[in-house]
Amino acid sequence: MIGFAWLAGFLMMFSIFAVCTDVVMRYFFNRPIPGVLQFSEYSLLYIPFLAAAYVLREDSHIKIDIVLNRLNPKAQSLINMVTSILGFVVLLILTYYGAYITLDYYRRKVPTLEYFKIPEFLVIMVIPVGCFFFSVQCIRKAYGHYKALGMDKMTKR
Repeated sequence: MIGFAWLAGFLMMFSIFAVCTDVVMRYFFNRPIPGVLQFSEYSLLYIPFLAAAYVLREDSHIKIDIVLNRLNPKAQSLINMVTSILGFVVLLILTYYGAYITLDYYRRKVPTLEYFKIPEFLVIMVIPVGCFFFSVQCIRKAYGHYKALGMDKMTKR
């Protein structure tokens, strides 16, 4: 997972550099760099799907917890466990349908319609992969909140 986060960071830095270079080349020399726009569009798809699981593991995502902070720790853990389980279910559904569409595009050999004529499945395959790892982190978070509630000790009796 950390490798995916590093890849996302590299894609972001490379995209920023490529777009800035393209702007300079276009503005000053009237020679834009072919394919930079398409690459940056694909990077904008890849970056969040590659980094999301790592961000959740590190608990670095944005939270609006104004209500949650007013509750006692047990209630916070219960709500966090339930929302993590809901996130897990939603992400599994996205993983399934993302894999289904990706395999369909692979079988039909659907190409992209832009500058780089690459298979479309290579563009969208990050969706099921990223959602799968994100769902694993959601279920790990849910289990952590489950343990914080002390429910794991109750079920062992």
